[in-house]
Amino acid sequence: MEIFAAIDIETTGLSVERHEILDIAIVPLKPDFTIATEIPEFTARIRAEHPETAEAQALQVNGLNPLEGKSREEAAADFRQWLADCGIEKIVPVAHNLEFDMKFIRRTFPAESKVFSHHGRDSMRLALAVNDIVRRENGEERFASVSLRALREVFGIFGEESHEALNDARDAATVYRKLTELLTQS
Repeated sequence: MEIFAAIDIETTGLSVERHEILDIAIVPLKPDFTIATEIPEFTARIRAEHPETAEAQALQVNGLNPLEGKSREEAAADFRQWLADCGIEKIVPVAHNLEFDMKFIRRTFPAESKVFSHHGRDSMRLALAVNDIVRRENGEERFASVSLRALREVFGIFGEESHEALNDARDAATVYRKLTELLTQS
């Protein structure tokens, strides 16, 4: 089966060459981009293999200890088991700044990353496109900032603290849905 799923990661820094995934979440979605409660979410807390390369600022933002969690191999095995248990063959990812997440996922889980479609949906890029459309129409942008935090505020999405993979994945899906609703209101 092919599904849409919101994804998010938390890392030890911003460089895919130097830093590692510490937290990953995959939230199955219905075709209307609401959470699919009939399929369980996947989350994994991953222990850094090279904690010495972690950036203090990244760890302060996400609040994670790079010495805690499962090994990368254990997380990969859990992910493969989750896919098999749920009958998932392909995931169309939905994320905020999708390419950032996918670069880390491809590097961390090269074999497992093949399940992710190259036709993912990105709420950040969609917000930029909405800004382009609105700017063309009236000379102003709809969103002053396209960060996940800023878009959450614009759409009145208040919930758990951000920079936690599971909550940010859920929020990215909600923001993406709200953006698609804006495009269909005209």
